[in-house]
Amino acid sequence: MELSNASYIKLGRGGEWEAESIASGKLRFGWREQSISDINGGNWQVIEQQLREAPWLPSASQKTRAINGLKLICLSTASDIWITFHQAKLWWARLSDNPVAEDPISKFRTTLDPWSDKNLQGKLLVASELPGKLAQLQAYRWTVCTVQHKDILQRVIEGVSSPKAQAIAHQRTLLAAQLAEAIKELHWKDFEILVDLVFRASGWIRVGVLGEQAKAYDLELREPITDDRYVVQVKSRAGLQELAEAAAQFSPDDYRRVFLVVHTPDAALAQAEDIPDHVELLPPKDLASRAIDAGLTSWIEEKLA
Repeated sequence: MELSNASYIKLGRGGEWEAESIASGKLRFGWREQSISDINGGNWQVIEQQLREAPWLPSASQKTRAINGLKLICLSTASDIWITFHQAKLWWARLSDNPVAEDPISKFRTTLDPWSDKNLQGKLLVASELPGKLAQLQAYRWTVCTVQHKDILQRVIEGVSSPKAQAIAHQRTLLAAQLAEAIKELHWKDFEILVDLVFRASGWIRVGVLGEQAKAYDLELREPITDDRYVVQVKSRAGLQELAEAAAQFSPDDYRRVFLVVHTPDAALAQAEDIPDHVELLPPKDLASRAIDAGLTSWIEEKLA
């Protein structure tokens, strides 16, 4: 993706123009005292003089910031990216070559394409999931600024990770594969304990043990915020028949989700694709990833000592 420059804009005081700007494909801005004819005519000496003398800009630094900000908006080309924040998401757009226009609301430039809250891979750009160097722009107090970390922004929009993040992901994949093999070597009781620890580390509360046999161990969990109920069925071995039995035994009307955790799934179960919506299969490789998230790598290591 070509990206010459990147800038952030706050769409109106307190974000008052955000929704309309995004819906209509506009980048709205103020500077009410500056005329459209001077802006589109490139009369920057006149505009700068007006802003230097503006009483609403008390300090020299504010005057300079107002001049530079207006230039940034008006001289921006289609190779630049503009971002803003609305409804806890990052939105981005490029500007068309159309001149600055004005309506009863404000001055504006039109966007080349609609504002987007998704990256090029289709993933929603939730502000809380962004790198802090971008997310911090939400707290910027003035109208316009240059995005200092445009390389990060470009990766975010393209939906690709940095080399360091890719290296970490690769190492995590290797660790998960090693843990999966380790989990297969756990004693049955240790496997049960690991499953219990993984789910309780996720914040769910164990409210009961539905059954305890040589080949099955069922936990009933409750999510404390929503009060949703879950079942975790732990099996030493299982195939498609056990999958069907779990789906039939625990109704989605009673439980939000049924987790079938299997120490040793048979070949047919390992390759199963037609799994009921309310059932989630967790073989060792998936349990390993959850164990990493739960901080249980050392616990598994100790059980192999």
